[in-house]
Amino acid sequence: MITYRLLSRADFIPLYECFLEAFVDYQVDMRMSQEQFQQRILRDGARLEISAGAFDGNRMIGFYINASGMWLEKLTAYDAGTGVIPARRGQGVGKELFAFMAPQLKETSCSQYLLEVLTTNKPAISLYRRLGFTETRRLAVFRRREPVQASGDAAVVHRIEKPDWELFKSFCDGYPSWQNSIDAVERIASDRVVICAYVDARCVGYGIVFKPAARLMQLAVAPTYRRKGIGSRILSALQDEVGESLKVNNVDEELKGTIAFFEANGFKLVLEQYEMMRGL
Repeated sequence: MITYRLLSRADFIPLYECFLEAFVDYQVDMRMSQEQFQQRILRDGARLEISAGAFDGNRMIGFYINASGMWLEKLTAYDAGTGVIPARRGQGVGKELFAFMAPQLKETSCSQYLLEVLTTNKPAISLYRRLGFTETRRLAVFRRREPVQASGDAAVVHRIEKPDWELFKSFCDGYPSWQNSIDAVERIASDRVVICAYVDARCVGYGIVFKPAARLMQLAVAPTYRRKGIGSRILSALQDEVGESLKVNNVDEELKGTIAFFEANGFKLVLEQYEMMRGL
């Protein structure tokens, strides 16, 4: 008999083991150490007490890892990871687990539920649509084999410790995904690197990387300073900090200028995701 319940700190190791098993055949390599899994949970703001698991006896066979926070001015629950082990798929576990979990999340005053799913993951998309989710954005994932080689002296770059969020937001055309949001950056403050670009001692662009994963979280240049090599200079500086080419996840495909920037710097589109939302 399958049972469903909310999780606790005591479920961390079983959750980690179930996570690895559930994603063993995923399109993206999700293998990670226990420490990396903990870093992922911290970055996303996940809370085990509002996360849920499906159990066959004492064995976890499926899970929803949930976070909560403000999103577009509403208290929102976020799916930081969902999975069912291969042997138990197609048995309604995901649907029943969500049916158990949704009322629990509503009791926390969350008014909506946010997630991302690969556009190629047809079974998951079908399930989410049946559960009432609709697409809100299409997000691009980029990779580049070799580091960006920036040239020119259009700007001077320096590492800083404290982001100036009001200034940084004025550089941006859109808003980042949950995993790249300001809240996410602040949650991993000890593992982030922030680079600012300066022209005549004025900050005109910035970039932020999550150092353990070499993952670019945010990058933007003031509109009047674009197409001068400043963004590439920031990318190069961030790569020097992490020692490898950066991973770029979840770029809003409506931001055509941003997409063109990454493509011009040699990044290739490797995956796309739907951002999806439903009310609670």
